[in-house]
Amino acid sequence: MHGLFLHQQTFARLEAGLKPFSDRLQPLLISDDGQFSQPPEAMAGLPIISYGTQEIYFSKAAPAFFKTLVEHPDLAWFQSSAAGLEHPLLQAIGRNAGRYTNSHAQSEGIAEWVLWAGLDYFQRGAERRAQQARRTWRRIPFRELSQTRWLIIGFGHIGQATGRRLRALGAHVTGVRRSAGDRPEADRMIGPEEVHDVLGTVDAVLLCLPHTPDTENLANTAFFAAMAPGSLFLNVGRGALVDEAALLAGLARGAPAHAALDVVREEPYGADGPFWTSESVTLTPHISAFTDGSKYRTDEIFLRNLAHFMHDRTLEYLIDRRAFD
Repeated sequence: MHGLFLHQQTFARLEAGLKPFSDRLQPLLISDDGQFSQPPEAMAGLPIISYGTQEIYFSKAAPAFFKTLVEHPDLAWFQSSAAGLEHPLLQAIGRNAGRYTNSHAQSEGIAEWVLWAGLDYFQRGAERRAQQARRTWRRIPFRELSQTRWLIIGFGHIGQATGRRLRALGAHVTGVRRSAGDRPEADRMIGPEEVHDVLGTVDAVLLCLPHTPDTENLANTAFFAAMAPGSLFLNVGRGALVDEAALLAGLARGAPAHAALDVVREEPYGADGPFWTSESVTLTPHISAFTDGSKYRTDEIFLRNLAHFMHDRTLEYLIDRRAFD
């Protein structure tokens, strides 16, 4: 018997899929207001399985959820719906868990956010909306996405999903990855050491890297100085990849001409932050993966992994324990 620790909304969505294992699972549920379906102490003698989802990560109950997992003496397996590992609380769970798995199911939704932001910029969406508000009937020409060149820095699951969509629309894609070798999702692959040589030759630069000491402030003054006038900068990785003062200075110079940001250094973003009011910035509140498709694909990964776990098979997306050292 294992305890199964979930947000109550997650459990309700998964209940039918959990039935094959119901005789081997004892649910412990937590609500948005931090109420437990039974005292956590009732699980003291059981190994725990837990699935962290958006319902709990963005809930007021998140502190109680994380505290329970970090303190439980036998956390057998934790499945995260997120790909990232760098958050201190996820690191703490990783150190306590016997096994830790993550998910890249959100890559498809994030890639569609990138397409939306790119199309909106190159089709001059802001001008169109302003013109409609003024009730002005004037034809505004736009640039076809097929005539643009993109540099995608970080060519993992998100970069590949984005590259695949961009190439299908005719755009030219250069991917950046440490490991050598061609990829079908890119027209060209380069290493990180070549990035600054390419920045000035592309129309859009996308960051989809994790935050590490090596990637901190990757997009800095020199980075933006190397970008082409009129280009688009996008970040769906982590806010700490960007020196925000350097970005604002670059926008003031027109290189880049516009930034589309789904992540910023401080989240939630402060009410007095300059990105809110800048006409050169499209800002969204870390929602590029916030889709029903991402949710259900990750649920499928969890249910497959639950079957693997119960039959002592290798789990998908299993993280090396050294990632939590």
